[in-house]
Amino acid sequence: MRHKHNKLIELTTGEHQTRSNLIRTLLTNLIRTGEMTTTSKRAKVLKSEADKFFARLVGLFDMYADEKDVRREAIRIVKSTIFSEAEGKKVVDELMPKYRSAGKKSGYVADYKMGHRIGDGAEKVLVRLI
Repeated sequence: MRHKHNKLIELTTGEHQTRSNLIRTLLTNLIRTGEMTTTSKRAKVLKSEADKFFARLVGLFDMYADEKDVRREAIRIVKSTIFSEAEGKKVVDELMPKYRSAGKKSGYVADYKMGHRIGDGAEKVLVRLI
């Protein structure tokens, strides 16, 4: 029976890597390159986490009136989520103002099916920042 069982929690992360580190690594790589190819299960989780992350950052503009307060809170959130400093600066300096000017509340990431991998036949999905 399947009561209260979420299949997305069961990501294969390897022996030494936790689920949260895997998601943070995927999100950092997505921000670095703007797009990435992964399996369908990881793409679903990545899309969900990326939308939550960017919605939280864009929502800061509604919470604070001063631009300095928004930037300070955004830097705090980015440092706790993104591994690399260069990608963190990219989020705060480029992506946050772009998404704010677009006026979107969600839909920051798109996914496209790419067929199957040659080695094991797993379904490939291209995840791209909009």
